[in-house]
Amino acid sequence: MSDSALENEPRVNSTRSMGSKRGAGYAVFDPLGQKIGSAEEVFVNWSGEPEYVRVRIGRFKRKAVLIPVHFAEVDDERQILVLK
Repeated sequence: MSDSALENEPRVNSTRSMGSKRGAGYAVFDPLGQKIGSAEEVFVNWSGEPEYVRVRIGRFKRKAVLIPVHFAEVDDERQILVLK
């Protein structure tokens, strides 16, 4: 493959848009209203639509998990995500 062909290949980072920042930093709550973590990053698909949210969970041994966005409701006013 030539260098010019490589330059035209889509890159993973190019799929992120300014819209991917929406929800980052929001608190994440379970369906019962208990805080389970915080949203770190929103991953979008090739068309720019949000697909997954990376959430840090736990207090001491913090893990990151990916949650499909269709399992979360966004409240921009309160800056929270509530899992369904």
